[in-house]
Amino acid sequence: MSTARHGDFGPQNILFTADAEDVVGVLDWEFAHEGSPIEDIAWCEWIVRMHHPGAATQLTVFFEAFGTRPTWQARHAEMLRRCASLQELCRRWGDHNGVALWNSRLDATLAWVE
Repeated sequence: MSTARHGDFGPQNILFTADAEDVVGVLDWEFAHEGSPIEDIAWCEWIVRMHHPGAATQLTVFFEAFGTRPTWQARHAEMLRRCASLQELCRRWGDHNGVALWNSRLDATLAWVE
């Protein structure tokens, strides 16, 4: 199992070669922190499901490459936790549009099944 702990891992934070065959870097400009493997796995899955639903069939390849596939219940709980934390961040900033956005994303995430 990988011991990656990026904290905001997902396709939006990966640099690939021009032919998209190899990863050349992992970065982040805002939310990277020392996380946990389940956080990285669940958030990457959330990004794919939410923003690239056509690629969701490739998640099995991601789990195989990562070296583990935690239970759906564990992944889903982590997705919901992360959405709620981002909603709370918007609430603290007084960003009412952000709160509403994350409320809709929480609702969508709640509806997902494996």
